[in-house]
Amino acid sequence: MNDIAAKVEPLFDNETWAVVVTPLEVVNDGATWVAANREMIEGLLVSHPLVLLRDIGVVTDADFTCVRDVLIPHPADYIYRSTPRTAVGERVLTTTEYPATREILLHCENAYQRDWPLRMMFGCIKAPTSGGQTPFAHMPEVTEALAEVLGEEQLNEFEKRGVRYLRNYHEGFDLDWRTVFQSNDPRQIEAYCDANGLEYAWHSDGHLKTSQCCQAIAHHPLTGERLWFNQAHLFHPTALGDEVLEDLLDIFGEEGLPRDARYGDGEPIDPALLASIREVFAEASRQFDWQEGDITLFDNMRAAHARRPFTGERRVLVSMGDMMSGYAEPKKIS
Repeated sequence: MNDIAAKVEPLFDNETWAVVVTPLEVVNDGATWVAANREMIEGLLVSHPLVLLRDIGVVTDADFTCVRDVLIPHPADYIYRSTPRTAVGERVLTTTEYPATREILLHCENAYQRDWPLRMMFGCIKAPTSGGQTPFAHMPEVTEALAEVLGEEQLNEFEKRGVRYLRNYHEGFDLDWRTVFQSNDPRQIEAYCDANGLEYAWHSDGHLKTSQCCQAIAHHPLTGERLWFNQAHLFHPTALGDEVLEDLLDIFGEEGLPRDARYGDGEPIDPALLASIREVFAEASRQFDWQEGDITLFDNMRAAHARRPFTGERRVLVSMGDMMSGYAEPKKIS
């Protein structure tokens, strides 16, 4: 299988779903080592939704891309964006470029879309001075905990109704439509929306509003697991905190908020339910400190990720692939 033996250990104490893999000899070429050990890595990922590769010789952005080409040979574009990022290579991006003082809550990538990557890869090129961890949560355990906290009936309700994401792309607030859809041409945006089941409307002030109904729960294509898979707890305006939400309501009103999440039929979701969901995620959170050169390969449906605030410089790259699709019948914007 490989010339260089590796040590495989649990990444988190008393947890079996995540492992760290470390070569027993010095490695200078990460892509070569990963290619020689790909069978082992792929096998680990089947039984462990999160695999951390450490000390495999990744130093530069180019090193990350070469490793990515082995582990994700068909990387995906990042269209219909949710967060600001910078492209640094062919389908290689920075992770979300939010202020260092802000925390990003646990979520599964692109779970607010009908199409999402099954496989994700992060690479730490520059570790922060302090903080800046990327916490993870095991989604089978999160789903089980949500069934206990919310009740199975409530989970079934979410699954039946889906989650509707409403977005207003105002200039100067959140992301504008040009960034989100990676195009300056309204006709291209409309074509994308038509092809992907997004309702859309252009307003007189030039801003765009979209609405899309997506899955609340999805079934894993390989394991068959029924998993919580949406971003209602992130998109709902209560995730912003009372002070920020009050300011945005004063500026835009409820229907003009940059982001909102409702049930698929447009009915509001009880904020208390969303608070409970955030608490379940927080309880399930596990983290490690980044070391420069670390690569995390993970199953995006079975492992959620987040970001802690940090000091100093932090450079973590991301690439994604193995696209999956879900579908929920869209409703018209009211």
